[in-house]
Amino acid sequence: MLFNSATLQKGPQVTDAPPRHVLISSMKNEGPFVLEWVAHHLVLGFDRIIVASNDCVDGTDRMLAALAEAGHIAHVPNVVKPGEIPQHAGYNKIRKLHDIDTADWLMMLDADEFLNVHLGTGRVQDLTARAEEDVDVIALNGMFFTPEPEVNWRAGRVCQMFQARLPIRHKANIALKTLTRQPARFKEIHNHSLVNLRQNVPLSVLWGDGTRTRTDPALPLWKQLRNGRIDAVSHRLAQYNHYGLKTWDSFMLRGLRGRGAVAETTAQNARHTRDYFAERCQPEAQDTSIQHYRAAVEAQLVQLLENEKIARRQRKAEKIYAERVAPFQS
Repeated sequence: MLFNSATLQKGPQVTDAPPRHVLISSMKNEGPFVLEWVAHHLVLGFDRIIVASNDCVDGTDRMLAALAEAGHIAHVPNVVKPGEIPQHAGYNKIRKLHDIDTADWLMMLDADEFLNVHLGTGRVQDLTARAEEDVDVIALNGMFFTPEPEVNWRAGRVCQMFQARLPIRHKANIALKTLTRQPARFKEIHNHSLVNLRQNVPLSVLWGDGTRTRTDPALPLWKQLRNGRIDAVSHRLAQYNHYGLKTWDSFMLRGLRGRGAVAETTAQNARHTRDYFAERCQPEAQDTSIQHYRAAVEAQLVQLLENEKIARRQRKAEKIYAERVAPFQS
């Protein structure tokens, strides 16, 4: 076992030292899934976890507030203005309110994405230790998981329920998530990477297969760090497990919620369609690598749930979600 009780994290601690590893997210209607996501990334060793939330109807914001009150994370309510991209607006508010620009490394993950490090003891520190001093960005491919064998949503641990993955070279796995060194050098934070470097210079990128390249200053960073090449997909150093479907009924609720990475419009949601679901519902093999965190995450969850307000919020979130998902169940 890689982890033990010493791995348990209280969460963000107020110190004079700048945070080394900061994780930020933007969430809407992720009620029953929030607690596992927070517990998992506390176990991975992030110094700060900061989450913005907007327009929640299922108690996500209340759960985040309870976790923040107990000192495990920081929570930023995000009122989205017309035309704003919810995730980007949330990141901007986080940046204004919290000291993330002094971090050594900054990462953005959604509530359905779980960092999974294959180096050392599996902590984020083991991953960034692999980056030499001149590495600016660590770019990781996702590993996309399918619903099998689950049919309808039920309360439980996402990382334990869904272990069937798509083929490694499936196009769903070209999407990148990054850890970026010294975030103050960038003007904007997008959901996959930091963009608009203040000085137009090449950046050194460490990829998931251990190779290194440099960015082209003549091209926008988002075009270089949003998707990788399908023939270069690798999870050797680390991956982020992406549970972008879960079950059909959960997927339908996601469609009602809308997309966090685009401004809300009346246009058809091209992401949450039957064709999209079917294309990503083709398991090739099992990937159980994230299970080496299981005991530590369970222990972390026990600690979190000792707080009665957090436990009450979890029960309420599961109740609300069960009611909302029921019309879509088979």
